[in-house]
Amino acid sequence: MIELRDVWFSYGDREVLKGVNMRVRKGEIAILLGRNGAGKSTLLMHLNGLLKPKKGEVIVDGIRVGYDRKSLIKLRRAVGFVFQNPDDQIVAPTVWQDVVFGPENLGMRDDDRIKEILRNLGLERYESRLCNSLSGGEKKRVAIAGVLAMEPEFIIMDEPTAGVDGMGLKEILKIVKNLKESGKGILISTHDLDFAKTIGDRFMILEDGRIIYDGVFVDYSLAENCGIRTWLSEGEIVLVPHDSSIPETDDFDFIAVMGKSAREKLEREGIEPDINTAGMERAFLRAIGGARVMLVCSRSMIEVVKREAQAYPVKLTICDGVECHEGQSVHSWSRSGECGAHYTERTESN
Repeated sequence: MIELRDVWFSYGDREVLKGVNMRVRKGEIAILLGRNGAGKSTLLMHLNGLLKPKKGEVIVDGIRVGYDRKSLIKLRRAVGFVFQNPDDQIVAPTVWQDVVFGPENLGMRDDDRIKEILRNLGLERYESRLCNSLSGGEKKRVAIAGVLAMEPEFIIMDEPTAGVDGMGLKEILKIVKNLKESGKGILISTHDLDFAKTIGDRFMILEDGRIIYDGVFVDYSLAENCGIRTWLSEGEIVLVPHDSSIPETDDFDFIAVMGKSAREKLEREGIEPDINTAGMERAFLRAIGGARVMLVCSRSMIEVVKREAQAYPVKLTICDGVECHEGQSVHSWSRSGECGAHYTERTESN
């Protein structure tokens, strides 16, 4: 496991990391999210000794990182780093020369194993190709091959999808999944939520120099409020428990209902729902299309809808207790407590 404990770092007077604590375990794909300029690259460079903390410590497999030459060589064998721009990493004229450079300098060159790595990355018969003639996606794979040739236990990738086309993205996804299956610990920095949700097991958000969220999923509203790129639609689901007051129906494009108690509530109110079968799924589909949908459900289903909302690019608001309109208090909360509303809960003003 890689662990950062209370890591601080600054460039001159500008503090970039402010007491960062985080862990990356073997066999998982951890995602580091954050807006451009949040300090993601700075954080990553601490993990294999490219930067040294001003305060705090980096621990790899239970051993505190030292910064003498011998310790750094050991660290960089354990933690491989794939830069955002492969041109910053490729050092030799041809693919073969570049991939063997690292292991040769460490006295661990194994040509058969390097050939296997190239084959697994789709670079077979590329050995004599000039690196400066390769596409952006091909250069990314060469950079990854050079890291894998040094047999690290952890792989750090800084914005691996930057500058790659659709085919290159598919190759990156395949490579990362294969690395996980081999037991590697993987940390990927990105500001692309859709890529992150496709590949990640665990998500961390860096904001203002701190990890303000660490969890097994992240929703679109939280990400959008933190400046992370999403393809979020303008749609919204307003979730209303069956024992709460019903908001003004004219404020919605569609009204959906889910469950017996919720149907009875709408009947008593004289409200005819637009969606009364497969209510949750159809409500989300309408919201994806840009609609504002009120979904009335039993209180016991609130957590179910919250979990399902993680998979959809829509905003989720919980309207509990009163009509949702201007003039009432809006209490925002999130699992991070830092970055704006994860869900917005509207309750009575005092």
